[in-house]
Amino acid sequence: MDDILLTKYLLNETSEAESISVRAWIAAHPDHARRYEHLQRIWKTSKSLGNQLTVNEEEAWHRFVERRDSVHTRRAGIQAQRMGWLRYAAALVLLPLMLWALYDFWNTRYGDAASIVYETGESTHTYTLRDGSIITLNSFATLRYAQTARTKQRIATLEEGEVFFKVKSDPDKPFIVQSGEVTVTVLGTSFHVKRSGDETEVIVESGHVKVSGLKRQVELSLGQKLLINTATQRFEEERVSDQLHNYYVDNRFVAVNTPLWRIVEVLSEAYHTEIQIENPQIRDLRMTTTFHRGDLDRILDVIGMTLRIEVKRQGNKIVLR
Repeated sequence: MDDILLTKYLLNETSEAESISVRAWIAAHPDHARRYEHLQRIWKTSKSLGNQLTVNEEEAWHRFVERRDSVHTRRAGIQAQRMGWLRYAAALVLLPLMLWALYDFWNTRYGDAASIVYETGESTHTYTLRDGSIITLNSFATLRYAQTARTKQRIATLEEGEVFFKVKSDPDKPFIVQSGEVTVTVLGTSFHVKRSGDETEVIVESGHVKVSGLKRQVELSLGQKLLINTATQRFEEERVSDQLHNYYVDNRFVAVNTPLWRIVEVLSEAYHTEIQIENPQIRDLRMTTTFHRGDLDRILDVIGMTLRIEVKRQGNKIVLR
């Protein structure tokens, strides 16, 4: 949401259509409401300080009048008029400065005030950040990103879902991803971060990253994966066994001697559909193939014919046996 439009709304200067748009934006996400509340606090505080400034100016003006020399009336009038304009000019200069100082304070303290929120619905989306880094959000993901000239960091906060980061290198400004209590720090690389509640998964595609969580810290490089669950205290590092995690970036499911249970796990997630393996004897049947992301039924038909298993829909779920 444009800050100028939010400011107009605070000043009751928006049209009816603009007001409806702002109210809808505020109601769309808790982060939007928090951002607007921060701006409200800043505006109310600045007005309060503005009132105090007016009182102090009047007191200072009266003290000046009491002390000034006895001079020609016209000269005194001109001087008073000039001082009056200076007082107004000072107010016009000081109030915006105070407003900016307060905004800076709230932004520093709360962080959300200057954040840009990226979120997706049922489809994936790719964005280019201010620094030139590229992020791809899988469906139903929410990410907040903050970068200002005053900070020496680029901070992305993953609220939920899965994001692929292709970070532009900048040694003077590390790129930090915060996922709950897990912190991922990089200079320039590409990697996945997936968050589901207390669990965070990090997979490195190129370069290396530093991951901190549960009072531990490790460095991951190409092909390494780390799973951290802050609720169960799980901290598990392993090698990546397939490329299926990359499906939402290039819209392909790449299976290389991959067991059926893993393919089903990824398809269920990608299509938001419950797929069950009813017969435990087929769980570890393996496939090497590439599916282009498209119609799920067609993909399942290929799996069924290749592995010679039955694929059947039962209500809202799909059963393999």
